[in-house]
Amino acid sequence: MAAHVVCSSQDLLPLILQYQGGVFEDLLPYFHARYYRGFYAKDGAKSALHMAIARKKPEIVARLFRCVPHLFNSDAMDLAASFGHLDVVRVLHDLGCCCTTSAMDAAAQAGFLDVVEFLHIHRTEGCTRFALNTALRDGHLEMAAYLLRHRHEGCSAEAIDHVAWHGQLRLLQLLHEHDAVGFSHRTMDFAAGGGHLSVVAFLHEHRDEGCSVDAMNDAARRGYLPVVAFLHEMRSEGCTTDAMDDAASNGHLDVVRFLHSHRDEGCTTDAMDLACRHGFLDVVVFLHTYRREGCTANALLDAVAHGHTDVVGYLCQQRVPHCNVPAALDLAKDRGLHAMVACLSSPKTAVVAARAAS
Repeated sequence: MAAHVVCSSQDLLPLILQYQGGVFEDLLPYFHARYYRGFYAKDGAKSALHMAIARKKPEIVARLFRCVPHLFNSDAMDLAASFGHLDVVRVLHDLGCCCTTSAMDAAAQAGFLDVVEFLHIHRTEGCTRFALNTALRDGHLEMAAYLLRHRHEGCSAEAIDHVAWHGQLRLLQLLHEHDAVGFSHRTMDFAAGGGHLSVVAFLHEHRDEGCSVDAMNDAARRGYLPVVAFLHEMRSEGCTTDAMDDAASNGHLDVVRFLHSHRDEGCTTDAMDLACRHGFLDVVVFLHTYRREGCTANALLDAVAHGHTDVVGYLCQQRVPHCNVPAALDLAKDRGLHAMVACLSSPKTAVVAARAAS
C-alpha cells in the first residue's frame, strides 16, 4: 500500500527513478539494434555505446553517459579515434573518459591527423612506435612529419627499410632530418634492391651506414643497371658471383655485360645453367662467347624440359661441353616433347652427339 502511494506520487517518483538503472526511452533502439553487434563490444549493453560511436553520434554518446556511465572505459575513446570521429573524441574527453595508446596508434594508422593532434595536445596516454611505423608504411607524409616533430616514440628499423624499399625519398629525408634511430646498411640494400637510384644516392651522400654486397647483388638480380653502375662507381662494397648469376637467370643481358666489363667477381656455372632453363638465348650466347665458366649437364636438360628449342639448338650446334644429347633426347621422348625430339634428332645435332660420344 505504501509503495503504491509513493509510486503514484508525481513529486516523489521522478526523484526515485533518477537513481535507478535504465536508459532513456529514445535510446532503447541502440540497445536492441543488431547492425553493429559484435563489431567491437560483445555484450549487448556496451555494443549500444560502440554503435553510437561508430555512427558518429556525439549527442547520443553524451546521453548514454548519463544513463550508463559504467560502460565508459578506455575502449570507447580508442574506438572513436580509430573511426576518426574527433567530435566524439572531444565529448568523451570532456566527460572525463580515458583512453590507451591504441587511440593515437589507430588514428595515425588511418591517417586522421586532427585526432592525433587532439590526443597529443589534450591527452597524456601517447602512442607507441606503431603510430609512426604505420604512417611510414602507408606513405602518410603529413602524419609522419607531425609524429616526428611532436612525439618521441620513434619507429622500427623495419619501417625505415620499408620506406627505402618503396623509394619514398621525402619520407626518408624526414627521418634523416629528425635523427630517427633505425638506419643501417640494410637501408641502402633495400633501396638498391628496389631500384631507387635517388634514394641510394641520398643515403650515400648523407648517411654513414653504407651498404653490403646485397645492394649490388639485389640490384643486378632485378635488372636495375643504373643502380648497379652507381654502386660500382661510388661505393666499395662490391658484389659476389650472385650478381651475374642472378642477372643471367632473369635475362638481364645489359647487367651481365656491365658486370663482365667492369667487375672481377665473375659468375659460376649457375649463370648459363639458369639462363638456359629460363630460355634467355641472348644471355646464353653472351656467356658462352665471353665467359669461361661454362655450364653443367643441367643446362641442356633444363632447356629441353622447359621447351626452349632455340636454346637447345644453340647448345648442340656450339658443341657446348657437358651437354649430353642422348640423355636430352631420352628426356624429350619420355615427356612426349615432339618438337624437342625433332630438334635433337636433326642431322646437325646427330653429328654433334656422335662427336661428343667419340
